[in-house]
Amino acid sequence: MHTPLHRTATDRIRNMIIAGEYREGDRLPSEPALARSLNISRATLREALQQLEAEGMLHRVHGVGTFVMSQRPALTLRLSIPRSITEMIESLGLLPGTREMRTTTEPVFPDDVERLKIRPGSTVFRIERIRTANGQPVAYTIDVAPSWVMKRYPAPAQGENFSLISHLKSLCAVVFGELSSVLMPLHNIASIAEKLEIDPSSHIFFFEEVDQNADGIPVLLSREYFAPWIFRFTVRRET
Repeated sequence: MHTPLHRTATDRIRNMIIAGEYREGDRLPSEPALARSLNISRATLREALQQLEAEGMLHRVHGVGTFVMSQRPALTLRLSIPRSITEMIESLGLLPGTREMRTTTEPVFPDDVERLKIRPGSTVFRIERIRTANGQPVAYTIDVAPSWVMKRYPAPAQGENFSLISHLKSLCAVVFGELSSVLMPLHNIASIAEKLEIDPSSHIFFFEEVDQNADGIPVLLSREYFAPWIFRFTVRRET
């Protein structure tokens, strides 16, 4: 029986990862380049990437690329940090700030339809910002909220710090439910490193999370990239 082409492509990419050609945290080549190297169409490649993402071998970040996930056994440590980056920065005794904020309304990206549980083509608010601590960039964030959530348009004064979480709570009457997210290291993302003013080869801490309201309905999709020096982990070990 003839093996479907996308399954063959899936096996080839999986074997490349297992063989160490692409390592944990590496970004795969762009879809056009990878499709050419495998001599397959981009449609076939996307099917293969979707399968490997479902298996947990890859993680796709819209607008940035597809990254290799760790396949090694890992101990899950449950950490608790403020959801609001403003609060996180303030907890360090630093002054939070916002730089280069850009807010647009646009149709939801196809990759985000399932995460936000909205219809394809629905309008969303997309907010991109550089977050600073004492004037130094510490995070680059991309937040996406369905249009029905954003009852008040975010329009902070020039140079003013802007907390989206506070805006949604106080001006849009959003009551947040529980949230858990996975932290993963990425590296060699020159476009993000430039925004954070760090070396292009540096590791970057990446969060992707979906906030739900008290009724369990998604109200916010966030992608956050942090400079490596902002986190220092202290682990309490028990005997």
